[in-house]
Amino acid sequence: MQDVQRVRARLVSLCIALLVCFPGHYLSCAQTVSEYQVKAAYLYNFAKFVEWPARDFPSPTAPVRFCVLNDQAFELKLNQIVKGKAIAGRPANVISVQNGEQSRSCHILFINSSQDRDAQHILEVLRDTSVLTVGETKGFIEEGGIINFVLQDDSVQFQVNHKVAKQVGLSISSRLLAVAKFVLE
Repeated sequence: MQDVQRVRARLVSLCIALLVCFPGHYLSCAQTVSEYQVKAAYLYNFAKFVEWPARDFPSPTAPVRFCVLNDQAFELKLNQIVKGKAIAGRPANVISVQNGEQSRSCHILFINSSQDRDAQHILEVLRDTSVLTVGETKGFIEEGGIINFVLQDDSVQFQVNHKVAKQVGLSISSRLLAVAKFVLE
């Protein structure tokens, strides 16, 4: 149990450090960190703990594609987090998408709560791909999403559908699974 708490504390510390160290941005301690900033930092860190099939990258230097479905505010926050950063030696790119078909070339797709009506259809379109789907609505992982953000006691936490991740060829680190609020096997 102490190992889980230690890993969770490290992940939270890393997220906070990322938020404070935006390239070109200086945050004072008096400023509050928005929920979207925390979620964007988590998304970036998820990529560090997930392995995609080699076939998902056309070359050794191909970028990790972070996609945001119809949410410019979140896209802006995510761009601030990943700008100039790399994951396993690959540059990180943020891309705006408007539908499931456009999402098929993504590595990570964020679906916000306002897209809840379309989430099931998008998950169906992506069923045969290794896109790490990340949502923020109740029942998202039960519907076939892979990671779902949940708020508990004003804290952003996450759930993981490990079963679906394995089915689509994603390997999620046990360190990430250990800090998840809930893991569906």
